[in-house]
Amino acid sequence: MIKKYPDLANSAVVIIDVQSDYISDTTTLLDQQQASLFEQFPEFSEKVNLLLFNARKNKIPVIHVREKDNCQKSVWLPWWNMLHPPGNIALGEGTPEPYAKELNNEKVFIKWTYDLFHSVGDEFEAYLKHNNIKRLFMCGVLTKACVMFSANSAFCKGYEVYILEDCCADRNKAHHDAILNIYDGYHLKVISSNNLWKKVN
Repeated sequence: MIKKYPDLANSAVVIIDVQSDYISDTTTLLDQQQASLFEQFPEFSEKVNLLLFNARKNKIPVIHVREKDNCQKSVWLPWWNMLHPPGNIALGEGTPEPYAKELNNEKVFIKWTYDLFHSVGDEFEAYLKHNNIKRLFMCGVLTKACVMFSANSAFCKGYEVYILEDCCADRNKAHHDAILNIYDGYHLKVISSNNLWKKVN
């Protein structure tokens, strides 16, 4: 039975790709992305900022993950560019949004594809095991892409996986809602970030 308010022991908050090239840069919208992320999720920055405040206040480890693509490691780019002809596509540069910048004691992992585990799995898992982390509260952008790819791999690796729905965003809200509805309760659990702090605040 999944508890309404998950335990915070042996847990970490994982913030995925909250970086300017995917969020505040509106020049890289694909044809099917008719609105910027902030138009779709106007409270996103406030929710992420509050999540970080509460995690730090309650001494829950915060792990930042950012995408920094390059033609050598990002071997998916040729097929991506066939699906989305170049011209309006920007590579991930890894620059964090100001409200999601790490503190000096917080770990940052740089990936070069959608899946955190595929990019830096050994290093990431070594960090989790060293800190006895068994439960991951994951969020960020885009919901259907890097958040879900990484969450699926976390499940396959044996971690308890929660998606913080109010701290996730996409450039298409219908996709965001659909993907969370499909997976909630199947191999991961979708919750509000507010539920993390009900028992401790």
